[in-house]
Amino acid sequence: STAANASGGATAGGAYLLSAKQRYNERVKASVQGLLQAADGLKNGDSKLAKDYFAREDGGSWKDLTSAGYLLSNAFRRNSTAAPDSLPAVKKYKAFVAEVAKLEKALKKKGATAASDAFPDVEATLNEWLNEIELPSAREL
Repeated sequence: STAANASGGATAGGAYLLSAKQRYNERVKASVQGLLQAADGLKNGDSKLAKDYFAREDGGSWKDLTSAGYLLSNAFRRNSTAAPDSLPAVKKYKAFVAEVAKLEKALKKKGATAASDAFPDVEATLNEWLNEIELPSAREL
């Protein structure tokens, strides 16, 4: 019997990247939809959905978006040697995460209205990131 040759690493092969994108796309979409629902609640002065979104760890939650989002961003690479933090998709993902952190802080310290006021910056960075990972804007997902 002949031994199979290794592909050269998990991120080296195009087929692997395609399957990673397919795997993480659905998780990202579900979590973005959860974020939009939370934002709609905040707009109406209700912080319950947002607090739940940030507290949960299942599919469609912020926790799931942070892991699937990073992994999906990392799949958008032109070669296997680029450091993840140098990738445009990862940079845009991190900018989005930073805006969400500001929203989450506003929610904890000042409540729904302050968090809702922070959402336009979240949505702007979210849409820049989604564009970079070849997904439609948040409201079109």
